[in-house]
Amino acid sequence: MPWKKKQMNIDVMKKPIKNIHALNKRISDLKVKQLMLENKMDHNFQHLRENALGMGLHSVFGKRTRASSFWAEIVTHIMESEKLQQAVKNFIDKVTVKIVDALK
Repeated sequence: MPWKKKQMNIDVMKKPIKNIHALNKRISDLKVKQLMLENKMDHNFQHLRENALGMGLHSVFGKRTRASSFWAEIVTHIMESEKLQQAVKNFIDKVTVKIVDALK
C-alpha cells in the first residue's frame, strides 16, 4: 500500500522540529531522499536514452510481430503516404538521371 508510505512521510513532515538534533535528522533524511531521487532519475534517463528509438518506432508503427516483417511494415507505412510516395518517386527519378548521365 504505497499511499500509506506517502501518508507517513507527510505526517513526519508535519511534526514540528523542537531541537537542533531533530533539525539535523530531518536534513539528513531529506539529503538521503534527494540522493535516491537523483539516482532514480539518472536510471530513468539512461533507460530513455537506450530505448528512445525503439519506443518511437513502436509508437509510430505499432508492435512488430517478427523481425523480418518489421522492415516490411515500415516500407508499407511509407508507401501509404502520398507525400512520401512523391518524394521516393522524385528521388528515384533524380538517381536514374544521374546514372544515365554517368553512363553516357
